[in-house]
Amino acid sequence: MNAVTQEERLAVIANLLERQQRITLDEICRHFGISRDSARRDLIRLTEQPRFQRIRGGARLLTPASEPLPFQQRPRNDAKVALARRTLEILQPGASLYLDAGSTLLELARLLAAQPQPFALVSAALDALQLLSHNPALGLHALGGEFDALQRMMLGPETERQLGQFRLRHAVLGICALSEHGLSAPMASEAALKRRAIAQSEQLIAVGCADKFDTQQLHQVCELARLDLLICDALPDGPLRRALVDLEIPILTLEAPID
Repeated sequence: MNAVTQEERLAVIANLLERQQRITLDEICRHFGISRDSARRDLIRLTEQPRFQRIRGGARLLTPASEPLPFQQRPRNDAKVALARRTLEILQPGASLYLDAGSTLLELARLLAAQPQPFALVSAALDALQLLSHNPALGLHALGGEFDALQRMMLGPETERQLGQFRLRHAVLGICALSEHGLSAPMASEAALKRRAIAQSEQLIAVGCADKFDTQQLHQVCELARLDLLICDALPDGPLRRALVDLEIPILTLEAPID
């Protein structure tokens, strides 16, 4: 095996990585009967290719990350559809509301787009606005600003400024993360827009699935006490449940409300 050239070894190692995703220095040494220094030099050469990455003690195959699908192209989720229906049940016709971005609230936008009753809606979410624009009974206000391609919404100081011109009955926010410390979001600009929506609204309604409970993102949106209503697919437990009960925040599930 020592007579095998480095180029031949690299071809074999690449083939092994395609099949098993990872390889260690020890595996290369055993396979070719070479020293760890030689195996290390092979990996340095191999990982000059963008398909492969050196890791501690070996290398791995890199799988290209797929582009995130726009919300409208993502598979429909039964729980999120049900949460949207539950949310619509508590909105009074004619109410004014800020509609946040996210797949659950996109389902709510679909329902609102089919409603004959009037609502006054303010949103920075592009896909929701597109759906809502088909219903002439709605009073629709689109916020401008800097377009965020991942969230598919407008964000930034200009979006916040425009939102500050409205007084609304409800802020209907999606849940990025919810813990006993409150709502949080991964991006500072997203958290800032949510805070402005809360400030401009009489009632804060947070809508989301239980997999976001007892999680914390980097940027604080608001303390838990600011929440007026939680709509979710399953009851929280642990510290979050105790904090909600202590603060007497109503929880509306897909089954029944509790106080």
